[in-house]
Amino acid sequence: MRRLPIFFLVDVSESMAGDNLRQLQEGLERLVRSLRADPYALETVFISVIAFAGKPKTLTPLVELYQFYAPRLPLGSGTSLGSAMAHLMDEMERTVQRSTPEKKGDWRPVVYLLTDGKPTDDIEPAIKRWKRDFEERSNLVAIGVGKHASLSALQRFTENVLSLDATTEDDFKRFIDWISQSVASQSRSVSMNQDAKISLAKVDHSIMERIEEIAQATTVDEDFVIVAGKCQSTKLPYLMKFERIGQRFSTQELSVNADRYNLVGVFPAEKDYYELSDPRAMARTINTDALIGAPGCPHCGNRFGLAMCGCGQIFCVSGTGEATCPGCNQTVVMGESDGEGFDISRARG
Repeated sequence: MRRLPIFFLVDVSESMAGDNLRQLQEGLERLVRSLRADPYALETVFISVIAFAGKPKTLTPLVELYQFYAPRLPLGSGTSLGSAMAHLMDEMERTVQRSTPEKKGDWRPVVYLLTDGKPTDDIEPAIKRWKRDFEERSNLVAIGVGKHASLSALQRFTENVLSLDATTEDDFKRFIDWISQSVASQSRSVSMNQDAKISLAKVDHSIMERIEEIAQATTVDEDFVIVAGKCQSTKLPYLMKFERIGQRFSTQELSVNADRYNLVGVFPAEKDYYELSDPRAMARTINTDALIGAPGCPHCGNRFGLAMCGCGQIFCVSGTGEATCPGCNQTVVMGESDGEGFDISRARG
């Protein structure tokens, strides 16, 4: 039997925390239920899920559709698209069967890449390798999730780039249904020996647009601030997510643009957050005066999630007095703020 390999390369960086990650998790489960009802897909489709943040990780190796169960999607720091694509190509080299004079190999694999940000690593080596070794024998569909995805970076890899603006639960379900219909359509195409071109379902223009020209691609920077903290009690990480709001201050003599960031939410993470996080030290900081909102700890319920130890560790406290830093394990005395902001390290997003 000739297999149709389908790879999902999904961004699980900090900016995906919250609704995006939850909807993607539920979407994978919805996708599987839908495909199992299609006899062509059941006969040919094999699925693999690769997650990436600062590092990539194969969550599900290539497995037959009826044996596939959606894995739990973790979180990590960074958006290393170059490393993710390199990992994907290594997996494809290892698992996709090439044709030989004696035997037909797998059908042309299809990759669905989903990301909501821009790369935090060098993508040039991965682009060169993809163009040289994989572009002609694979199909890559890249989906930029939300208004801050770097569509121009995705266009470096493939002409099949779409922008997704799913603002409601129903929107995201319709997007997942589009992927399901596209996979089912591809499985029918290969069943009829039509493997030369990818077969995608009709785009729902109420939630998606295909990016035909690079001029349409957004290259927005600095849209989010993600601050990673650690629970004083459980030692588990949590992510505080702030979204940029532009502010303009004007007088007769001076006009100044100043970026401030509204709190979107605070999200608990698990220990595997560190496993997928970029290990490089992050030197970039932001002053707390630019952050609007005071998150608490989602793990233990402490009221203040933005306390900082002298070692630089962000952690949670219940109030003033002694506390134990979960970073350096030293006892520190927390006092009330004098109203002045302080610089804290940003996560990579």
